Amino acid sequence: MLLIAAVVLANLAAPNLAQQDPARFAGVPEQDARHYWVQLHIDFAKQELTGEVHYTFTAVEALATIRLDAQRSEHWHVTFRDANNKADLESTWGDSHVVVTLPTPAAKGTDVHFMATLQGKPVDGFYFKKNRYGDLMAFTDHYSIRARGWLPCEDHPGDRAKFTLIMTYPEAYEAVGYGWHAGALSGRITQAGMRSQALTATAEIPPYMLALVVGPLARVPETGHQRLNDHLVYKQDVAKAKRELVNHGAWITAMEKAFGEYPYSKYMTVQCPTRWGGFEAPGNVQLAEGLFDLPGRGQGTLAHELVHMWFGDAVGYSEWREVWLSEGFASYFGPWLHAQTGGPKLSVSMQNLRDRWRKSFEGRTKSIRDDRFPHPDQALNSNTYPKGAWVLHMLRGEVGDEAFFAALRTYVDQCRGSSVITKDFVRIIERETKTELSWFFTQWLDGVGCPELKVAMTDGAITIEQVQKGTPYKFWLRLRWQNEAGQPVEKRVRVAAATMRLPLGGACNNLHIDPDTELLFRVAK
Repeated sequence: MLLIAAVVLANLAAPNLAQQDPARFAGVPEQDARHYWVQLHIDFAKQELTGEVHYTFTAVEALATIRLDAQRSEHWHVTFRDANNKADLESTWGDSHVVVTLPTPAAKGTDVHFMATLQGKPVDGFYFKKNRYGDLMAFTDHYSIRARGWLPCEDHPGDRAKFTLIMTYPEAYEAVGYGWHAGALSGRITQAGMRSQALTATAEIPPYMLALVVGPLARVPETGHQRLNDHLVYKQDVAKAKRELVNHGAWITAMEKAFGEYPYSKYMTVQCPTRWGGFEAPGNVQLAEGLFDLPGRGQGTLAHELVHMWFGDAVGYSEWREVWLSEGFASYFGPWLHAQTGGPKLSVSMQNLRDRWRKSFEGRTKSIRDDRFPHPDQALNSNTYPKGAWVLHMLRGEVGDEAFFAALRTYVDQCRGSSVITKDFVRIIERETKTELSWFFTQWLDGVGCPELKVAMTDGAITIEQVQKGTPYKFWLRLRWQNEAGQPVEKRVRVAAATMRLPLGGACNNLHIDPDTELLFRVAK
């Protein structure tokens, strides 16, 4: 996911800690969502939804009730019924959840089946909204905990399930959702002026990743990989979109070479009035309305969102505070991909990310996995994006290219289809690189800030001083200068103490600190 603007990022990054309520974001470990079968009739004339959801849950422990994240209002009606649609189920509603009493208690290890009927104008997460050209569209925009605004579900990143989605919508419109065409319903005209599409997928996803878009959209084809489907864009933006939607084939090929097979049945993008610059809906990425307006400016977002198919989607995170495992990876490998197709060199992108992070509020006040936020949206900040990318960049420098890419490929292979935490990532990296790295991840993920350095020539030596508060960091620092003959000299030194002296055998002119952009640091005043 890419935020629309830095000002949005800044606003999200400074929560009122007095409003914190972490219990709102907890999962329900005694139950496991297995399958959501969702059928929707999308009424553009009334701007309403009607539909049904059929649930399959597994009782991890003996259960008499199922707890779902859910919202209702005087305009949005949800009723729970038994699996045969014969009797209402008792439901107790809270502010943002509902507890459904099962017809009979479920024993540990057994499956539970029930259903819900939906009708009206959703509270949140599903929107009828005019795009910038005045055309009405219907679309979801779930991140982070907005799916519950229309779809009663376990709205948590750690609880993945299979989804089947059946949509009925105006015949003249294009529609896309998670999954691949399933059965005879796909594309069939079911009644005058209406069309149905059925989609299903074997890969499990958390509810926030489920996405659909319906509207008066045009198709833009792109070649270069067998998984590419036609992109869907506003009819008025076709020419601009054709200019930009050209690199996905090369990018998918590069990602597959580095990290394994593309994880989903299709890849396409769809333009819609999303609140984000881009959202990594698996296989059908949502793009902001203005992405194609400035030539070339959207390439970074397009690459970023593609990377999420491996990091964030195929390998997810099981707690909101672990979002760096998604956004940090996309913020690093997005520029890595972009550089391969004519974008800025990776070193230039890393300089820009470092500059952005240095100016941020959270860069001086929070660690990457700080969970003091009143809403999971606020886990998206300059630590989880730029600093997360820098952690990977420095890890690459610490273990070397070959070990870095090999370990990450194993990480994707072993964790594909699951949601993990940082401990899982660290365990695999240490095992695959045969390197003890707890110190590295502790200082960069759990520490606030970065090294603040004073580097100077004193008494025939280069003195490197860390002046930030707390325990000194341990890192590699590259120095480059010219000797008395004007010849270049370079040293990569291990810094681990508050002060370090590097004796010289001669002159040191034009000293450059970190000339190849390898370290996240500040120059102390």
